[in-house]
Amino acid sequence: MEPTAIATDFIDPPPMARPETSRFAEDAKLHVEFHRSPVINPHKSQAAGRAIYEEKDFVRIHIPGDKNNIIDRPVDAIDEMRFADRLAKWRAGQGDAMSGTPLSALPTMPPAKVAEYGYFNIRTIEQLAATADTFGAKFMAFQGDKARAKAFLEVAAGNAPLEKMNEELSKRDEQIETLRAQVEALVASQGKKKSD
Repeated sequence: MEPTAIATDFIDPPPMARPETSRFAEDAKLHVEFHRSPVINPHKSQAAGRAIYEEKDFVRIHIPGDKNNIIDRPVDAIDEMRFADRLAKWRAGQGDAMSGTPLSALPTMPPAKVAEYGYFNIRTIEQLAATADTFGAKFMAFQGDKARAKAFLEVAAGNAPLEKMNEELSKRDEQIETLRAQVEALVASQGKKKSD
């Protein structure tokens, strides 16, 4: 059955000046999904005398903690700039990549609580730490979970220099062991030459 009225065509807006990047500084905390949906093309439909649809890329943006505030619209130039890495992965067939530390990595976070937060699009520790307190009434012990998430992130940030130093020490130890083996091989070959 063909539609009786032709829907509005989503036409890309004219090129805009590059927006200020600080405006989108918190985008990493959003849960973003991409999908394709058919959209009626009024010009081709009118010319063909029947409904003709074209698939377009859409972005669905969830605000962590608020399952009722979902933005679902066609991808535009600003979305391509804001979510470039996620969009590229989705277009490459890898799906929507989660960015951040999974909630399951938070100590004492039971799987049921992870699933409950996931329902409200809070999937990472970073998202939980940044969730507005106004959404806390939806969850039991929300303030404690949020405080643990913030503490986890602070400890992780404090451990980053130690982790880097341990990695560098490990590389140094490997180099020393390689050099030691080379010296021993060289001494052994010199000892053979003298005995011959």
